[in-house]
Amino acid sequence: MRRRSLCHILLLLVTVFSIPACAGDVQWVEVRTDHFTVITDAGEKNARHVADRFEQMRAAFGLLFGRASINQPVPLEIVAFRNTKEIRQYSPMFQGKVVELSGFFQQAEDKDFIAVDMSQEENWQTVFHEYAHVLLNSNFQPTAPWFDEGFAEFLSSMKVAPGDIVVGQTIPDAAFLMQGNTLHLLDLFRVQHHSETYNVSGARREMFYVQSWLVVHYLFDNGRIPQTSTYFHLTNDQRLSVPEAVQQAFGVPPAELEKQVLAYLRNGKVKVMRYTGKEKFSVSYTATARPLGPLETRADLADLHLHSQDYVPAAIKEFEEVLQADPNQADAQRGLGYAYLRNHELDKAAPHFQAAAKLGSRDARVYYYSAVLMQESNHDAMTSPELARDVRRAIELDPQYADAYALLGESLISAGKYQDGEQNLRHAMQLAPRNEMFRLNFGLALMNEQKVADAEALLNSVANSSDLVAAGHAREALAMIQEYKAHSAHPDVDDAPAAREVAIDETPPTEPEPAPVIASAPAKYLKGTLTAVDCSAPPAAVLTVVSGGETFKMKVQNTDLAILIGADEFSCSWSKQKVGINYRPTGTTEGSVISLEIQ
Repeated sequence: MRRRSLCHILLLLVTVFSIPACAGDVQWVEVRTDHFTVITDAGEKNARHVADRFEQMRAAFGLLFGRASINQPVPLEIVAFRNTKEIRQYSPMFQGKVVELSGFFQQAEDKDFIAVDMSQEENWQTVFHEYAHVLLNSNFQPTAPWFDEGFAEFLSSMKVAPGDIVVGQTIPDAAFLMQGNTLHLLDLFRVQHHSETYNVSGARREMFYVQSWLVVHYLFDNGRIPQTSTYFHLTNDQRLSVPEAVQQAFGVPPAELEKQVLAYLRNGKVKVMRYTGKEKFSVSYTATARPLGPLETRADLADLHLHSQDYVPAAIKEFEEVLQADPNQADAQRGLGYAYLRNHELDKAAPHFQAAAKLGSRDARVYYYSAVLMQESNHDAMTSPELARDVRRAIELDPQYADAYALLGESLISAGKYQDGEQNLRHAMQLAPRNEMFRLNFGLALMNEQKVADAEALLNSVANSSDLVAAGHAREALAMIQEYKAHSAHPDVDDAPAAREVAIDETPPTEPEPAPVIASAPAKYLKGTLTAVDCSAPPAAVLTVVSGGETFKMKVQNTDLAILIGADEFSCSWSKQKVGINYRPTGTTEGSVISLEIQ
């Protein structure tokens, strides 16, 4: 999260804005490297320059953490506009006005975008900051806001040139610390994603970023990253308090570590790290370039619009116009299919993914989302050969596609192929170690296999996650485990017998029941109008929600324990209320509510 102007994707926002001008007749070019795609109207030379900068930044990340292999579970496309006038047509908006930015980052489940203004190339700090988050999220277990933001600031000031990387230059805001402000290490380390310091603009938030940068700089310069990893293991996995974890990991109490960091700053020991290609690293990659046709360009730019909360309706219209001109544009077919899928318009989405596949699309997302459509349209399809075929095709096209491994794992487990299913779920977690839904579903899979001790350990870590959806489900599962244990005559639940069918008039077995089986279908999001609340069977309630012309029945298991956003308490009298619901499907138009947002 960047303290300056950001632009992260929000699902299903449908506010209408005017459609910007087309790309015109300017020639766009595409450069593909091993890890990035760059499209630009600033010429092939500039496209190769942009690609090289990002390849070098990726290499710098590997150098800093000593990693030869770097995960990239979601493809990244960089759109390099030749001037400010062009990027303004795609920049995020605030209160109806375009935010003036030299670059911005859009993150989504299917594809990440970075847009940059080539006329202001020296002002890419925000872009580099956000890309640093992408690298962390794809390669490391969860840490804490201070480390994530400190590292992103640390990497954002990086300067790259052919064969030369400079990392660790002083950020402009460090002047705050130079003026006598004090570092409060315990306060800094205790900041969480929901903390006011992290979320409310102002001096405290600015200082949080500066101090985070300073501490991370100190840790890198003094070779203390391994100790930092131990610290997060102690706080996240063993649930030690911050003072205890600091003492065990760094060998000194927090007050002493604070003194060391301040001495590092005041004694002028802040280092700038320089890596030259001849001595310490090499950036080796292949790059291919090709001109883009006008319709290809329009489809690519429509995809950028689609991934911005401010331009979704414009993107749909742009895709439709491309397909009217040429129905054989596979990228436009996939883009429009994804737009409809996000809006839960399954009947509209399916033909576009099918068309893209028939056109021979090499985009792994075409086949993954075709499988998702099968699953959403028919829950019995989880074990179908067609679903497995499409997911395997997606993995073949993109061997780092974490979502595809996760879906394949769930499909195999549903079919009773537990060992293969676990292997794929583990691989998904390795590729996206901060995806708490992957960890949740793996824990639920272990539960379904009667490996309750292992499941409980994993679910306990997810239950403390900052991902409220995953944490809520983990707590539900843990409650079921405790309920099972309380009613079990044999506490060693790992050896609990499997469930078996019992005839209607047969005496039930006296042996303890197996651990509860929980469906591991991915959570979904629904946005619509809450028309009625049925509280006739407390503590549960059933919500009637209308969305996209369909009526959904959403069950809240316990209104006293419901996770609410935008409301202090649950109300049985809500009506004609705009809502956003995270839920786990129990039928085509039914689900179990994870969290409820009153809008």
